[in-house]
Amino acid sequence: MLKTGLIQPETIPGNFPRNLRTIVELYRSCLDGGAELVLCPPLALSGMHTGELALRGGFRSQHRAALAYLAREITEVPLLLGAADAEGLRFHLLRNGRSFPQEAVIPHSAFCAGSVPVSGVFRNTEDAGFSVLPWASSSPAPCLLLRTPSGAWREGLLEREEQEERRLAQATGLLVFTSRLAGAEGPFLLPGASSAWSGSGSFLGRLRLFERDSAVISPSPPAHQAFSLPAPEEQLRQALRKGMADFILKTGHGSACMNLLESPSSPLLAHLLKEALPSLKITGLIPRLPGIPERNLVRAKALADKLGIHAREWTIPANTADEGPDEHFTAMWRMRQWAQEEGALPLSALNGTDLMTDSPLLPGALAADFMPLGDLYETELAELFPGHLSPAPEAAIRDSLLASLHRNHESATPLAERFPEREQEIRRLQRKGRASEWIRRKLPPRLLLRSVPGEPETPYVHRLMD
Repeated sequence: MLKTGLIQPETIPGNFPRNLRTIVELYRSCLDGGAELVLCPPLALSGMHTGELALRGGFRSQHRAALAYLAREITEVPLLLGAADAEGLRFHLLRNGRSFPQEAVIPHSAFCAGSVPVSGVFRNTEDAGFSVLPWASSSPAPCLLLRTPSGAWREGLLEREEQEERRLAQATGLLVFTSRLAGAEGPFLLPGASSAWSGSGSFLGRLRLFERDSAVISPSPPAHQAFSLPAPEEQLRQALRKGMADFILKTGHGSACMNLLESPSSPLLAHLLKEALPSLKITGLIPRLPGIPERNLVRAKALADKLGIHAREWTIPANTADEGPDEHFTAMWRMRQWAQEEGALPLSALNGTDLMTDSPLLPGALAADFMPLGDLYETELAELFPGHLSPAPEAAIRDSLLASLHRNHESATPLAERFPEREQEIRRLQRKGRASEWIRRKLPPRLLLRSVPGEPETPYVHRLMD
């Protein structure tokens, strides 16, 4: 009976020293648990979303050196991980200071496919002690099957993948492991929650959601272990907090700033920042613009005092604020320039509703570096965090129209027929979506919460056809 170690690192693309330390620490924790083989998610050494870094010769040479160094840290218990090469994702078994490249290679094209690649791990008497081969139903029975999904977390992803994992285990009668990276890499949030199932379809174990973790999995089902994943709403709340914290910390900034009067979601973002990163220095900018009631300024200062956020009033000349979007854009970039001088990361609390219905807010979004709430509507945020946000009554109607137009990809004509009293507003939203698609593509990074492969991203990219 094979006792298998399962590790789930958090990585920073291209940061080989940090990624090495993480893998070695988790590997040694599995050794302490009596593991006979340790499984590591693919691309844990280099990071998953390396972008154009992977094309550089220096990056590739550092990757090879890091793989050789990691092999020297591995003892008698083999470590299996995947590393990218010219052919695709090649598996390596590391043992006793040596690397044993495996025959199982996942080609680059497989990452665009809907199915998750599955490999078989076999025992042998050679130096590595194990081998990894592409698996098919006609193959000899391996010790276990390894699924290596890729891509960012999205709503419903883990539930669907674990159903597939369980069906595969029941159909083959084999142990099935799914290995994933965790944490944020740039704007992407990797889910973690690596899991294992027995040949009878019994749940064996799962690592923590979104967090670095490790465990030694026994082939026999544990007694009294919880099976169910957190509810979708709880997953989304965790995703927002974890994604914000990781993105900010991994940019290397020691402080952040945000406009406390930017949108109705600004107080919510301030609360989430303090919950996720209580020690982070946050500056709340309070712009004094014509038309902003004094009571709003007082409320913003009170919020900053309550959360321990440093408040800084920002006075913008009246002629700059009143003369149109170009001057407003200039004012936002003055705030950004201050943030750069202070070394702070500019954040935006704008969400999908704001971007679709208030075009003057787009310059403010372009001046930010991170928009963690950008893919959610105001009413959705209010449901996720009751007590922090109270949308206006018209927001519910507006958001339902936007959801029908963009999330559900409905044509405007039948929508206008169902709501004739709002036909003008529906047509306006449709025209705005078409006219501003080009500028939405230039928006800064944001936390990807709802992207589904093969479907347009919403609400940023609108392909509305009437």
